[in-house]
Amino acid sequence: MGIFDKIFKPKWQHNDPAVRLDAVKKLDDQEKLFEVALNDSDENIRLVAVERIRSDAILMDIVDNSDDVDVRLAAVERINDDDILKGIAKNHSDEDISNLALDSITDGEVLAEIAVTDESSHNRIKSVKRMTDENLLTEIAQSDDNASVRLEAVKGINDEELLEDIALNDNNAGVRLEAVNGIANEAVLCEISKNDKNESVRIEAFKKVNEMDLIVDIGKNAWDYLIRLKAVEKIHDEDVLMDIVENDEDSWVRLEAIKSVCDENFLAGVAKHDDDTLVREQAIAGIGSENLLADIAKEAEDSWVRLEAIKGVNDEGLLADIALYAVDSWVRLEAIKKLDDESVMIEAVKTDKDIWVRREAVKGITDEVLLDDLAQNDRSYFVRLEAVKKIDDEIILEDIAKNDENFHVRLEAEKRIADEDLLTDLATDADDSWIRQDAVSGVNDEKILIDIIKKDKDAWVRLDAVKKVNDEEVIEYVAKNDKNYYVRLEAIKRVDNQELLADIAENDVHPWVRREAVKKISDSDVRERIESELDSKDVDEASKNEFYRKVTDYNLSEFEREEYLDEIRDEKVLRMLAQDRSLYELRVKAIEKISNQEFLKELYNNTPEGHVRRAIVDRITDKEFLRFIYNNDPEISISQQALDLLGDDF
Repeated sequence: MGIFDKIFKPKWQHNDPAVRLDAVKKLDDQEKLFEVALNDSDENIRLVAVERIRSDAILMDIVDNSDDVDVRLAAVERINDDDILKGIAKNHSDEDISNLALDSITDGEVLAEIAVTDESSHNRIKSVKRMTDENLLTEIAQSDDNASVRLEAVKGINDEELLEDIALNDNNAGVRLEAVNGIANEAVLCEISKNDKNESVRIEAFKKVNEMDLIVDIGKNAWDYLIRLKAVEKIHDEDVLMDIVENDEDSWVRLEAIKSVCDENFLAGVAKHDDDTLVREQAIAGIGSENLLADIAKEAEDSWVRLEAIKGVNDEGLLADIALYAVDSWVRLEAIKKLDDESVMIEAVKTDKDIWVRREAVKGITDEVLLDDLAQNDRSYFVRLEAVKKIDDEIILEDIAKNDENFHVRLEAEKRIADEDLLTDLATDADDSWIRQDAVSGVNDEKILIDIIKKDKDAWVRLDAVKKVNDEEVIEYVAKNDKNYYVRLEAIKRVDNQELLADIAENDVHPWVRREAVKKISDSDVRERIESELDSKDVDEASKNEFYRKVTDYNLSEFEREEYLDEIRDEKVLRMLAQDRSLYELRVKAIEKISNQEFLKELYNNTPEGHVRRAIVDRITDKEFLRFIYNNDPEISISQQALDLLGDDF
């Protein structure tokens, strides 16, 4: 470049961008504009240069050679030659440029060529979207190997026969779905609803079917239960619905169909024999005839259905028939609950083999002779117990309270007795200590109570008697001499004899008794002296076993004390802990380690706390004593516990 070239450089090459921009806006030389578009350092100037280029060939060169993507895109937008655009669309590596070139093509033949021959499915799709030639779209819809291309082609087709063929035969669900949207032939839509492999296609086809014969065909024959279900929702012909209920293999379809069936005889058959609970329930809900419901209650295959059916039966005659002759005991029980006819109750009590039915029947019986016989002689204690609740003859009740083999029956009989003479007889002569104890509450004759205190072998009977006695001499005797420390404790609460209290405080074998006696000593000097001695004595006793001291140390956590209890092997120490009521759950833990049956039996007889008795029962191996517990424990759960332990030995 000569010096004059440098001095007189054209303005489109000036160092100042503003000068260059102004010059390019006025420049017409295509070659110079090409140079600016490729090489100018300012993108804005390059873009202005592209805007002034009119030659498609030069624009193509820019597309091929520019490093600036925005310049290349601007060049594509300026090209008018569809063949050039086609080449860019087919061959350019930059997808944005290729897409822009394709979007710029206006010649239908060029678009068709791309749609049919271009290797890129993307290009074919974009071309198809802009095509209007239905013949060519048809060819593409039938032959293109790309489903997305075929789908776009189908959108432009109006020939219904062709759409039907595509909807029935194309291997892509999306293409078939698009074709279905253009079909009005309900017979074809019915076929698609029944047989297409894709759920969305089936549903869309079904939506367009309105002819009832075709809907019935779908409801009976579509392989997809959801389509059959949708069809059934539109069917109102009862014969068709009954046919579906009888033959459809899907319970949801049958359930939907039966909702609109009113034939009660048909519904009764379904309620008896359908293999689905919900279908049977729906069938029962549609039946108003009590005769049919009663028949179902007696003959249905499913127990739950039988119970549902009887809820709708209120006729006394039908209920009586069910109560006496239904095979299902639970159905008979429900019938009995709804009956008022005492003759049926009596017949059921005499003939039914189920104890719960007979027990329920007893509730409706007023015949005193029969009730007395049931209360004294029925083989089931549940029936005897229910009969006892309705007996007023206290002589019979006393006999039952003394002699029934089941504790719960004996106790119920005793509780219904108000006559003090009879209660006195029970309190003194009943073999069951629980009965004697409960009867004591109704005895007010102090001589008899004193006699009970002296003679009864059960501590709890004596304890309840002590609570009702006012004879000071007797109370003092009990406080000093009763062999059970609970009874002595109760008596001490009512002793004022200071000399006796001091004697007991110093000499009783049980620490609780000694301490209770100390509390009642009024002389502070005597009390403090004895308390000091008791503390020393108790400490000496406890110090014999290190772990005992730890278990009874309330400064330790229960978790720590339980760990120390686990270390105790001496059963004598365990027995002492088992009797210590202040230990609560640790007491139970101690019992779990004791095996001496005689001690456990005695502890059971002297323990009012149910949770402790449960722990004891778990350790009992004596079968006879378990039978005793079953028949006599006041808590049903413990009675059942004993029965479970007896097992086959009961």
